[in-house]
Amino acid sequence: MASAVSSIKPAVVPSAPPADNPAEALLPGEHTLPSSWWTSDKVFELEKRAIFNKSWLYTSHASRFKKAGDYYAFTFTGINFFLIKTKAGEIKAFHNVCRHRAYPVVRKEKGSSTILGCKYHGWSYNTEGTLTKAPHFDQVQGFEKEKNSLYEIRTHITDQGLIFVNFDQSEEGPTNFDSWFEGLQDEMHEYDFSDYEYYMSYELDGKFNWKTLMDGYQECYHCPTAHPGLSTAFKMETYKVVPKSRYCRHYAQIVKEEIPEVESNTDPDEESSWFGFGKKKAAPKKEVETKKKNPGGDFNGLWVYLFPTNGINCYSPAWYSIRVLPIAPGRTILQYDIYTKKGLEDDQKKEFVDFLQTVEIEDYNLCEATQKNLNQGVYSTGYLHPTKEQGVVYYQGVVRDMVKDHWAQEKLAGGPINPAYVGGKAPSDEAAELEVLCKEVECQGSNPETTSPFDW
Repeated sequence: MASAVSSIKPAVVPSAPPADNPAEALLPGEHTLPSSWWTSDKVFELEKRAIFNKSWLYTSHASRFKKAGDYYAFTFTGINFFLIKTKAGEIKAFHNVCRHRAYPVVRKEKGSSTILGCKYHGWSYNTEGTLTKAPHFDQVQGFEKEKNSLYEIRTHITDQGLIFVNFDQSEEGPTNFDSWFEGLQDEMHEYDFSDYEYYMSYELDGKFNWKTLMDGYQECYHCPTAHPGLSTAFKMETYKVVPKSRYCRHYAQIVKEEIPEVESNTDPDEESSWFGFGKKKAAPKKEVETKKKNPGGDFNGLWVYLFPTNGINCYSPAWYSIRVLPIAPGRTILQYDIYTKKGLEDDQKKEFVDFLQTVEIEDYNLCEATQKNLNQGVYSTGYLHPTKEQGVVYYQGVVRDMVKDHWAQEKLAGGPINPAYVGGKAPSDEAAELEVLCKEVECQGSNPETTSPFDW
């Protein structure tokens, strides 16, 4: 059930990370999951059933829904769904699947309509997902409109307006949001989301596994080497990742004084190998170091990783979300939504976006190069630093446990278990018989008691 947006004011200063205990010995590190988990099609499909179809996934912010009928469409691991604001003022989620013949009900990424009409056969639904019209079905014996509404997806809206969905339709249902992310809502009160408005979105399409991206996202051990700009904006020696309850809080102190910026007064038309083709190269010109304000602002930051593939990163001039969408073992789409402080000047908005995109493209390049080597089948596992890569150890451990637990359930059941399945029991004896036939055909020649995806 959606909760009202809170009027609680954020803390003036974000909380500090828990202090290190010097009396504790540096414990031995752990190894990464095997590289096969970054390349196997069957492990990827198992991850979808075991992790993504059971987890609470961040989608959007409530401030983007201005009036009844406003909707946004999403796709996650092949599941098409949309969020819509109802006439009652709630935000609900539905599978983007017409109950007649499975055609998409909404066909745009965003729009606004209080009546959702399927363009295949004209079935129509209201903002509550209720079927309101099914042409020529009024006299069909046994047809009941109320049993043909859209498939609803569980949602949770935090009191800061962050919207999450959970695809789990199993009999026991998903873990309660506040148990899944225990303590998250309290920590998010350190930031005033109501003082920010949607600015822009962008997307990157990467040739790498979703875990390749999360490995880098969950540590800043690589920051001094790979992110020179970030290293001037934040004191890297203070960076710390603290695992919580299926989320991790990232901490670092921002550089308060003005930071250096190197500018070159070289003419790009003379120096560029593209525009300068056929031109005489000009003499080298001197680089000039200037000072500028920190694009991260003056707030130490509220950065949160949300298992399995989301992030909320809050700075003083803006906050942004990242949705990491697994497409295939070697392909992942990254979607960014940016919200800037109300009244922020356009040049400051641009400066923040430039700062963000510079860091993100550096991570993107790291992931593509890493995945190429993972695909070679030469590398097996790597040793993780117990503190510098604590976030990686934590999230990979959750992945391991959820996959192993679900695989054990599937072995007992004698086949795949998809928690997101919404079909329920077959509506007729004939349909039930044909479902059994399909399962028998799919399982022919395999024995889930002895065959494991971890052997592939």
